[in-house]
Amino acid sequence: MTRSSAPDADRSSSGGDDAWDRAMREAVDWTILLDDDPDDTELRARLDSWRRQDPLHERAWTEASHASDLIARTKRVAFFPTVSHRPRPPEAPRRTGERFRPGRRTILAGAVAAAIAWVAAPHILLHMRADHITATGEQRTVTLDDGSMVRLAPGSALRVSYARDSRNVELLSGEAYFEVRRDPARPFNVRSDNAAVTVLGTGFDVRQGDSGTDVAVKHGRVRVASADAMHGSVILGAGQWAHMSHSGQIASGSGSAELVGAWTDRRITAVDRPLSEVLADLRRYHRGAIILTSSKLGRSSVTGTFEADDPLKAASLIVQPHRGTVRQITPWLIVVSGS
Repeated sequence: MTRSSAPDADRSSSGGDDAWDRAMREAVDWTILLDDDPDDTELRARLDSWRRQDPLHERAWTEASHASDLIARTKRVAFFPTVSHRPRPPEAPRRTGERFRPGRRTILAGAVAAAIAWVAAPHILLHMRADHITATGEQRTVTLDDGSMVRLAPGSALRVSYARDSRNVELLSGEAYFEVRRDPARPFNVRSDNAAVTVLGTGFDVRQGDSGTDVAVKHGRVRVASADAMHGSVILGAGQWAHMSHSGQIASGSGSAELVGAWTDRRITAVDRPLSEVLADLRRYHRGAIILTSSKLGRSSVTGTFEADDPLKAASLIVQPHRGTVRQITPWLIVVSGS
């Protein structure tokens, strides 16, 4: 972007979604220009004039600069050279000893690669530990040696350790639905974070989230306890669920058995769940990053069913009742913010 492409400080953006979209694009332009030349007093004066010109400009600037800062943090995970879609003139050689300072334009242009690396790095580590793993957007059905079936959600990893007298499975990441073949002589145990699930012959779902592990039963029974045996346990039947926190605290309740494992139809179903957790599920279907900028919005309660194959549309529907805003910055980057 050249200096001549800076937003026009004399142009109003008031009124309608088109005006808001234009204001957001202009605000992003300002963040790029300012980082390319942060000491340019004339540029800062033009930016201040643009921000004062319309309340919509100030709101767009606040959101764009915050989102841009979040994007810039991804460079601490990985940095890749910028790939341009059109030829660029060769740059003049830098003077000896001159320090290269990547501007926000470079950072934003490399944000896609950095965001992918942000997602891919943990995925690579899981490959080293897991027996079965799924990529973003991928579901997979695995038949275990005893005939039990596991359906892995996108972005999930599973490790299996069978012995003569026991069947042990560890959910390393994501979510899985289990249909376990009954064998009283060989208990079926699932470990996820601090949760230890003992299966009594059943179909059930285990989900590992930011706050702990969720277990829900479609049919049959399971026992849920803390892996360190320091806390109590609960036995769940059809339609019942339990949440095990990282510290081992258990909360339980009842719901609809029909909704257990609904994600296998590529739908995200939520019943009074925090919006941040629902977005975390949606991230497993998006080949990039979904950034939530508002902790207040993240605590909002979400109930509904959302089609996971269109993450942008699903995110918009998730935040709509709470007056949230969803912006697709690039095909690989979605930013969710409060009103």
